[in-house]
Amino acid sequence: MKWQFAPQSPMYVQTEVTQRDQFKNDDVNLSDTIVREAIQNSLDAGNGHDPVRVRVRWVSGEHGLTREFMQQLLDEQIAHATSAGLDMHGVDFEHPVALVIEDFGTSGLTGSTTIPDDGNFSDFWRGHGRSHKTGKSRGRWGLGKLVFSSCSGVRAFFGLTVRADGPQRYLMGQSVLGLHTHDGANYPAHSFFSEVVGDSLVNQTPVPVVDDDLLRLFVTQFDLRRVSEPGLSVMIPFPLPELDPSSMIGIAIENYFYPIITGQLVVEVDGIEIVASNIRELAKVHAKKKIADIDLLFDFIEEANATPDEDLLVLNPSWSHDNKLDADDFQSDDLEKLKDRFRDGEMVAVRLPLTITKKTGEKLETGFSVFIRRPEEVSMGHDLYVRGGLTLPAEQKFRERKAMGVMIAEEEPIAEFLGDAENAAHTKWDSQAEKLTQKWKNPANKLRVIRNALVNLYDLLAHVEEEEDEAALRSYFWMDLPDNPTKNKKRKKVPVVVPPIPEPKPRPVRVESIAEGFAVRPGTGADTVTYPLRIRVAAAYNIASGNAFKKFDPLDFDFTKKGGPKIAITKNGTVVEREPNALLMEFADANFGVNVTGFDANRDLQVKVRSLED
Repeated sequence: MKWQFAPQSPMYVQTEVTQRDQFKNDDVNLSDTIVREAIQNSLDAGNGHDPVRVRVRWVSGEHGLTREFMQQLLDEQIAHATSAGLDMHGVDFEHPVALVIEDFGTSGLTGSTTIPDDGNFSDFWRGHGRSHKTGKSRGRWGLGKLVFSSCSGVRAFFGLTVRADGPQRYLMGQSVLGLHTHDGANYPAHSFFSEVVGDSLVNQTPVPVVDDDLLRLFVTQFDLRRVSEPGLSVMIPFPLPELDPSSMIGIAIENYFYPIITGQLVVEVDGIEIVASNIRELAKVHAKKKIADIDLLFDFIEEANATPDEDLLVLNPSWSHDNKLDADDFQSDDLEKLKDRFRDGEMVAVRLPLTITKKTGEKLETGFSVFIRRPEEVSMGHDLYVRGGLTLPAEQKFRERKAMGVMIAEEEPIAEFLGDAENAAHTKWDSQAEKLTQKWKNPANKLRVIRNALVNLYDLLAHVEEEEDEAALRSYFWMDLPDNPTKNKKRKKVPVVVPPIPEPKPRPVRVESIAEGFAVRPGTGADTVTYPLRIRVAAAYNIASGNAFKKFDPLDFDFTKKGGPKIAITKNGTVVEREPNALLMEFADANFGVNVTGFDANRDLQVKVRSLED
């Protein structure tokens, strides 16, 4: 039909497609990434007054999709895919199938359709690894649409868009193979299904197809529901078999229950509609393995969303100056009231103002809100991190903290800041993300204070509740002692006397938690030992069960290798020997200090220290 395969110019660098593994790896799969990518793009394009509706369907011969049409559409593309070495043994060309994803309540792909610019149309079709999304937009990397071709057995997809500014329909397609040689010529990875304008290879530009007859054929064959409504319809021929409706329903609920519950989003997968009124029942069928305490969690989200702004305790903007939310940031009576509410199982809501600064010097006043509640029946910790309706599942930290919490960042400046910190799959924040460090001043500290605020608040509220009283149960523990050796004599219950807890032995070394690691400092007994002092410091990430140090995995980190954790001697000291997860250190006197950083801030780190003189 209208495939445009232009040979690779010797003047340009040959660029291979190497980013597919960002969307299919040990942490995420294609079902996960295509659901997230489709929904986040649709939420980005919301028209601002209607809920966004995303419809996902499998279309086959039962819906009118014919073998003849698919063959005519893909013949030339499949020839190039074969030359590129694509394995298509699992593709059933006799019984064509397509995955169709359509959104409504959106503005469609905006911007120029004929001239490359900063608009969504040009970014979606002509950009790779670059994006002009800012503010509350959920995409940042310009790589997300790669998942559409990755989900196709022939590595191709098509898109038909109608924009809010008029009824015209625009159709384009894209094939993403590898660098390949076909009929003696070298070809780049990307090619287009499109028209072309320009009189030479240097200035030719792919532009959308607007031919009414071809557009009607696409609408009929792929059974599109779009007539003249603004939005985008994506058609993926021969979707991979690992994409199935049940798992995609579960993924949509798991990742987007917040905008669904709050009425911003409606998702339909293979005829099953997910809305606020039925999401609980669907979650119990399709997401029960991923979401615990479904009713309690969804009640919590509804309550947080309904909490009026005037019910939030607003802190002074100076709370973030020490890069941590702590007790000094509250008036004492306010903190006590919050603790009382938390103890009684009521909602605690706090507004945290924040100033963030761009590299240009522009200061932006913004903020975010945190909500915490601890229902009696909760079985595990649930903490959500929401940026503009998008949740980042890899940011969860509550783990053993049995409570429910949500951090909500909706304002434009902080949403832009956090969006620039996201990884390509939009599952977590990275303090070293290129866009973040290029655009913002002191971004690592700001990101740390934002991502840890929810946990910090929980720890403040739960501190009194979780203090241990060593003698609290002393009078409840008894043991039977006989009055005399006679067997049949009644035994008398005598309370066990618990001796006082001895004072801890002064230790020459102590370990402190610091940002992204730990520090070794002099302990209370540092002046009582003979120097030089040798110690062994071991570290390991906490695990669900067993001894973390015995089960240490060198893939987590390795002190012996370049690129491992950073070791900085801040005062007198020497690292004598390194093991994968341990350091042998020597100190000449009692004035010493070592900082070890570069660990994963999202994982709990265990550290133990042993004096080799012990």
